[in-house]
Amino acid sequence: MLVKYPFPHHQFAIHQDIHIAYMDEGSGPQTILFIHGLANYAPVWKYQIAELRKTNRCIAIDLPGNGYSSRGEYPYTMFFYAECVARFIEKMELKNVVLTGHSMGGQIALIIALRYPHLLDKLVLVAPAGLEYFASHEVMMMNGMLSIGNLFYADEFHLESAIRQSFFNTQNESATIIDDLKTIMNAHNMKQWRDMSLSSIKGMLNEQVQQYLPNITLPTLIVFGQKDAMIPNTLIHFGETPESIAKKAAELIPNASYKMIAQAGHFVQLEKADEVNSIILSFVNKPEAASI
Repeated sequence: MLVKYPFPHHQFAIHQDIHIAYMDEGSGPQTILFIHGLANYAPVWKYQIAELRKTNRCIAIDLPGNGYSSRGEYPYTMFFYAECVARFIEKMELKNVVLTGHSMGGQIALIIALRYPHLLDKLVLVAPAGLEYFASHEVMMMNGMLSIGNLFYADEFHLESAIRQSFFNTQNESATIIDDLKTIMNAHNMKQWRDMSLSSIKGMLNEQVQQYLPNITLPTLIVFGQKDAMIPNTLIHFGETPESIAKKAAELIPNASYKMIAQAGHFVQLEKADEVNSIILSFVNKPEAASI
């Protein structure tokens, strides 16, 4: 085992050449399905699983190309990831699903909510990508930055820098994630890692969903850390804040609410686990989930 996960992990084939690694803990009326962010892994949800499994089934997956899931010549786009998660839900015959995505995983969750709402009960977006809109000239600028090598997660240096920026307070959590992801990165083909990261970032830019938010019919909860340094992109949207992004999205999605967590960054679910757990649990248990 390359990296020790906090709970036993399993493998499930959603396609002849795609296996999804996942942790599966607890039981209850709802299945909370967790999706991690860009070039990351399922253990970023360890505190949520530890607490929420007491009353719910909790499943956290490694997206293809990440963690212990299979690697290959996959497109690594948002729609590819969304199709993989939707197929996982169907083949695992999961019911009463509360889909919960962090960062890039939030954008993937939004696409699933738009394309396959019948598979889900509710939607939880934790510091999600996808709510921030990038105009065409901004997308061109960002793609230009990627083409000259200014790419988060492309190597050990960029990975460590991005993870540290994702925490408001530098702590052992960031060191653990960095060490684990470096181990996983170095155990596999580095070109595959770079291709996966680059394709994923381009997917977030080129497969935007912000304009479709009014079409989401599911009860939706948005959670942001007030000190999130990753969303919004302040180099381009210098007038925006995490709260302004969350508020706009909550106004666009018909049945949505948002919560801001003080003294927390992009990995709000790790920095403020107890508070996030309480908010998610309240949302999951509410018959009318638009308000908490």
